[in-house]
Amino acid sequence: MKQLHTILLGLCVVYALNTEATAQVQTQPSAAAVLMNKLDIDKDGVISLKEAVRHTELLRNFGLIDENEDGKLSLSELANSKLTPNNTDVAAKQ
Repeated sequence: MKQLHTILLGLCVVYALNTEATAQVQTQPSAAAVLMNKLDIDKDGVISLKEAVRHTELLRNFGLIDENEDGKLSLSELANSKLTPNNTDVAAKQ
């Protein structure tokens, strides 16, 4: 009985640590969200070419990230591109 109690206690500790680690991961904003927040000066929900000038690496890949070729980068375009700076989410999914 004491052994079962020890095992259950151990499982509870592992579960608690796993839950805490998962919560920390989910609270960190994605690379796409960080870029959008930083570069979308007029807060219209997209990064224009004029706004992207402030980030050399993003500017370099702007045309490749802009999937619909509208001259603006949406949050979904940034999130879906492996060319978005610091975007490890796309690499992890592939």
